Amino acid sequence: MVFESRLLLLMLPVLITGRTNGLVDGHKMTATLITNHNYPVEEHTVNTSDDYILTIYRIPTSPKRKQMNQTGERLVVFLQHGILCASDDWIINGPETSLAYMFADAGYDVWLGNARGNTYSRQHKHIHPDSSDFWHFSWHEIGVYDLAAMLDYALAVSRSNSLHFVAHSQGTTTFFVLMSSLPLYNVKVRSVHLLAPIAYMRKHSFILSKLGGLFLGSPSFLSWVLGGMELLPITRVQKLMCENVCSEASMLKFLCSGLLEFIGGWGTQHLNKTLLTDVCVTHPAGASTSQIIHYLQLYTSGDFRQYDHGRERNELIYKRATPPPYNMLNIESCVDLYYSDNDYMSAVEDVEYLASLLPCAELYRIPYTDWNHYDFLWSNNVKEVLNNRIIHKVLRYDELI
Repeated sequence: MVFESRLLLLMLPVLITGRTNGLVDGHKMTATLITNHNYPVEEHTVNTSDDYILTIYRIPTSPKRKQMNQTGERLVVFLQHGILCASDDWIINGPETSLAYMFADAGYDVWLGNARGNTYSRQHKHIHPDSSDFWHFSWHEIGVYDLAAMLDYALAVSRSNSLHFVAHSQGTTTFFVLMSSLPLYNVKVRSVHLLAPIAYMRKHSFILSKLGGLFLGSPSFLSWVLGGMELLPITRVQKLMCENVCSEASMLKFLCSGLLEFIGGWGTQHLNKTLLTDVCVTHPAGASTSQIIHYLQLYTSGDFRQYDHGRERNELIYKRATPPPYNMLNIESCVDLYYSDNDYMSAVEDVEYLASLLPCAELYRIPYTDWNHYDFLWSNNVKEVLNNRIIHKVLRYDELI
């Protein structure tokens, strides 16, 4: 494991600096993968109130089943990805196992979100993504602008009043941001299923967070310089590595699985390694450095609060010296939290503390001690361990079983 860790640390700068070799133009896989599995797919454009342009996807029906509720209205599910990820997360595991296809097969109108700055949402009405101004956002803005706009759009197109919401990692953070900041959105969700939820990070154990927190966990000249930059877009260097390192026949593919374990939790026996090439081709999908810095601030402060710009700017923005905490009591929706022992990003103690603050929460701890952060998406047994449970709860909520 020590040898793998050293190799992975050497690979990280290559991925980060791959930007100089050019972005992979038009590298959008979601629609292609869905079509290849004979499911219908629609691409939609969503404009946020601060003028970002997002691309989201819809699987309106399934070739296997078309189920309506008693009024003829199609019930809606919205899936939101984590940091440095995209809508591809929910379909890579194939039609028999991926949650998006499973919901479509159960008769739901399925929507796949994409946050600003990732592969599918690198547009703005007035600002080019090559400009630093484009990247001055954190997951706070993704919550109050992107997620709000995407949910409103999906409901309007589907002609529904409410939807079921599923998210992983940062997608869960943006849910807490939206529902606590704009509580009127609580009535728009029917049931909520949050995988590897992240809000409080007091027991967070990722080694790079511990190191990063020392330098970027509080406002400083360094955090000011590094904030608002593009982080880890898909590049030609990455594409080349995927084809030669992460392919099924490669002798070095252990580096690809090792990278996921390094970030998400060592020692998992559940990762579906046949997916490594597809995961590598679509991840990391890009983000702003401010998203990472905001998480490091949570780790350092031990609180779940808005972005810390430093005392002077905080006084201008928040009218107070420190950033305000998110009011978890505003989250009126009943929330299901799914968590695991071997998740470096979402510690057991942090999730259980979060649940104690929410007005209505139900915990489900994965019954495998080696289950890590990415097993929630790409494990061999994710259907049996997790997805069937979520589908069953949603169907039971809608009184379809």
